Amino acid sequence: MPAKTVKDIKKDIYLMLHKTQEMLDLTADAFMKSKPSKLDEAAEISKEIHRNEDDLTEALVKMAPGNSEARAMLTVPAHLEKIATSVERVIDQTRNRIREGMLFSDKAIRETDVLFKSGADIMKKAGDAIVTGNKASTDAVMVESDKMVRMAADFSTAHENRLVSGECSPKLSTTYLCILYAFEDLAWHSKETVRKMAAK
Repeated sequence: MPAKTVKDIKKDIYLMLHKTQEMLDLTADAFMKSKPSKLDEAAEISKEIHRNEDDLTEALVKMAPGNSEARAMLTVPAHLEKIATSVERVIDQTRNRIREGMLFSDKAIRETDVLFKSGADIMKKAGDAIVTGNKASTDAVMVESDKMVRMAADFSTAHENRLVSGECSPKLSTTYLCILYAFEDLAWHSKETVRKMAAK
């Protein structure tokens, strides 16, 4: 089997990113419609992403000493794996929510839906940035990722107010906050992915 080229690696990274988006879409569907089977599908994709991370990192390590582009991308597979891990955390909390029959408030449901949609949009834009190498696409991911982090922080503050006023139970609070923190991490690792891919 011939050694991978940088072009091959970029294609693999794009496909890996697409898998993280697929994971997120399945998890969103499971969250909104209480479908555990979708979580099982997402978890299987996650296993594939973890395997791919090892293979891609190993290939980049071999190329890095004599290739500056490979050197710049060295940690990208790890960032993609961390995105998958962030989605896994949402999967775990969604399983818990379905199993325990937790009823989120309408506001918490709307906020979570916004985060799912924003996360999917960031994944799509990150894919575009990887394929095109376009600075505008890269900048768009940076902006949207920062926006998601601020959004999650704002949602967390609003949630604390609901908790204090008795609109939300402490048990639901833990689940909801874990989801918010997972999206913050997803945004940060997405930003790092495109930043590293843009470096030469």
